[in-house]
Amino acid sequence: MSKDTFPFTSSSLRSLRLEQELQEWEDARQALAHRRAMTRAPLPRVRAPPPQVRCRDTAVHNTFMWGDMKGVYAVLKDPAMVNALMETVHEEMLWAPEMGMWTLSSKVKQTSALRLAASRGHTGCVEELLFRGAEVNADPGGNTALHDACMGGHAACVQLLLSHGADPDLLAADGSAPLHLCTSAQSLQCAELLIDGGAEVSVRMRESRLTPLHVAARRGLEEHVELFLSHGADVSATNQEGETPLNAACSGAERGQIQQLRQLPHQ
Repeated sequence: MSKDTFPFTSSSLRSLRLEQELQEWEDARQALAHRRAMTRAPLPRVRAPPPQVRCRDTAVHNTFMWGDMKGVYAVLKDPAMVNALMETVHEEMLWAPEMGMWTLSSKVKQTSALRLAASRGHTGCVEELLFRGAEVNADPGGNTALHDACMGGHAACVQLLLSHGADPDLLAADGSAPLHLCTSAQSLQCAELLIDGGAEVSVRMRESRLTPLHVAARRGLEEHVELFLSHGADVSATNQEGETPLNAACSGAERGQIQQLRQLPHQ
């Protein structure tokens, strides 16, 4: 045997082959990773949403409040005005105990073009705003347009809003759902539309735990009471003070509601 050579055992040969295979695998893995990095598309840039427009122009507010369609088209030439915050500033005298005196303070109230139009029942204006992308469940100032439409008894606006995805059970800042706000004789159709749209007939106010049946019974709204009962309203539901709809009817001294509620089984 030459002095420049040395013998290999079978185990050493297997070890060398294994090391060679591992190195080839690692080289192939790195080459693949490099190719992927070179061909990978750059991540899209994330753009911050544009700041919301605030409008304190009374003339613009009145355009939507009075349903002036000519004025509406003019205002909406700026797409940002569709979801602009409509703000009004009220000056109030407040007592400042730390100063021991009355001070003049500014209070800002917020609403939206959609809320203004829905609150007055301007169906054409509401439809135009929704067509242009108005946020149907936006609640600047604490209410949505659906709450306002129900308070005003504007059934056509309620139907439009529901057909564009308005949430019939969304609670306002004061804890009331749209059904709680159907409190006039003119709002019966609004209540029917809400229920047909999936509203929970026994939805609770956030803190008082009142149901729409409580509200209708106390106010003497016989047709509303009949509507809610026909859709399975809970006659045994109690509010935060333990009052049932029957108690509410009694406190409202509405004999018609008492008779209707007595006809159902109570727990």
